[in-house]
Amino acid sequence: MKYIASHNREQLVLFPEKLDDLVSENNPVRVIDTFVEQLNLEKIGFTKTKLVDSKPGRSPYSPSCMLKLYIYGYFKKTRSSRKLMDLCMTNIEVMWLIGRLTPDFRTISDFRKENAGAIKNVFKAFVKMCIELGLYSKEVGVQDGSKFRAVNAKGNNVTEPKLLKKLELVEEKIEKYLEEMDRNDKEESDSQEYTKEEMEEKIEKLKARKEEYNELLKQMREEGITQISFTDPEAKLMKTANGGFDVCYNTQIIVDPESHMIGTFEITNHCNDMGLLSPVTAKAKEDLGADVIDIVADKGYEDNVDMLKCLMSGTIPHIPSKSGKESYEFETEYKETTLTEELLDSTKSEAIKTCLEAGVVPNVYRDKGIEVSVHEVEQYVCDERSQWRFTLNEEKTAVICPNGSSLNKVSRLHNKGKTRFTSKSACKECKNKCTTSKFKQVDLKDGQTALYAKKYQMIKKVKIKLTPDKEKIFNRKCVVEHPFGTVKRWQDGSYLLLKGTEKAGADLALSFLAYNIKRAINMAGIQQLIEKIRKIKGDCFGSIPSLFQSAYIMRLKSIPPLLFS
Repeated sequence: MKYIASHNREQLVLFPEKLDDLVSENNPVRVIDTFVEQLNLEKIGFTKTKLVDSKPGRSPYSPSCMLKLYIYGYFKKTRSSRKLMDLCMTNIEVMWLIGRLTPDFRTISDFRKENAGAIKNVFKAFVKMCIELGLYSKEVGVQDGSKFRAVNAKGNNVTEPKLLKKLELVEEKIEKYLEEMDRNDKEESDSQEYTKEEMEEKIEKLKARKEEYNELLKQMREEGITQISFTDPEAKLMKTANGGFDVCYNTQIIVDPESHMIGTFEITNHCNDMGLLSPVTAKAKEDLGADVIDIVADKGYEDNVDMLKCLMSGTIPHIPSKSGKESYEFETEYKETTLTEELLDSTKSEAIKTCLEAGVVPNVYRDKGIEVSVHEVEQYVCDERSQWRFTLNEEKTAVICPNGSSLNKVSRLHNKGKTRFTSKSACKECKNKCTTSKFKQVDLKDGQTALYAKKYQMIKKVKIKLTPDKEKIFNRKCVVEHPFGTVKRWQDGSYLLLKGTEKAGADLALSFLAYNIKRAINMAGIQQLIEKIRKIKGDCFGSIPSLFQSAYIMRLKSIPPLLFS
């Protein structure tokens, strides 16, 4: 028995194999190719989608080829432009995908930086396609955030406590060198370690560093910021999951609980998740084309102001309470409105807000754990321009109240430097409501002759009670932790390669797009997914012929057939 014989490297092949024969029909790379070919890259926002024949110089690479290369790279855990350049020359799938083009690493890198916004639009286009294919439900979403390490070392980030500590150390060193110089002068000798000139040079450097630290402190206090990152100014020092600190971006995602696909993402530099529920869900509804959405999140998002903003805009938050209570209560101003059936049936955020402010639950919120009621409360009203005030008489023995009654002097508050005036009998017969107590006590400071009264009146308030769905909250971890774990471990994407929220967003868009493509392939199958993609029509799909096809055909005409062997 002999081993299986290998091909001779120097053997000429008369009828070479096609590249297409080397890539099987069920290869995921065909999904990437079909998806990009269907995109209208000009509408999405890519540069160099139209070529000018009269323009001198070398022709650029097609945006569709570069996009395919990047999607494939992130799909195969290869994000570096230099490694992608190597794949172009060594990987058969990449040769098939981009027609044996070999761009250099700088061209590959520049494409990602120059088309950051367009790459994020490609992610959105794939999500919309999945919605049309029935792979994504836009009624319920699960939101969570995770820290992705930025292109900024901890040493290149300073906070106010750090700067104060550095200043203290610099001053100690300067003081130490000065003392040593004084001691050497008295002994009329140089130090064993440094000469006098060397120490003077070190002191000058320390003073320059001290001045630099003081300038940074001044800048932080003037701009009202708590920290500065030198490499990536938009990134911030944050507490990470392992208990340490790193310069990161806090990335928010919303995941579909059925398919576990990422519907939208937002890269922020907020150090925690509080207050991020309403802005991220508003973006999600815009991206997904949904008017009303149930959103599930953890305790870190508990913020009554933010949750009320969500309810008013068509988002129903399901968040466990830190205190263990089963429901939340919110209060807002009552606005009397004539409600119609059309208004009650509407799913628009303006109509939902109008119904809630009128004290009625809109139909879209029925059976969602939301109760609304109207009640009257006492509210303090102050108008300093009016005559509603207490005035000291000329004899300074009594205070005249807004109703005309006299409040007599009853005591002297020596420790506060005030005099107290009151009259229980006058307050008993008074009809004006200027206090919530049984009678009014007026305390005037020495030299003070008037005090504006606190006038109370009964006004209507809307009370909204929200009871989160416990089942949705229970299943949250099984949904949203999976995408983050996959991107950070499977795709090795726990750190970012680009600086700034815009470019870092493109880096994450490619990671999340690769994740979504893998999920879609697992759910629908390669051939079925390719067939469905080809039938998709929309603003971003199928409007113009692919630039790659024409460029590739021209390249084939100029390349000898034997080069494909």
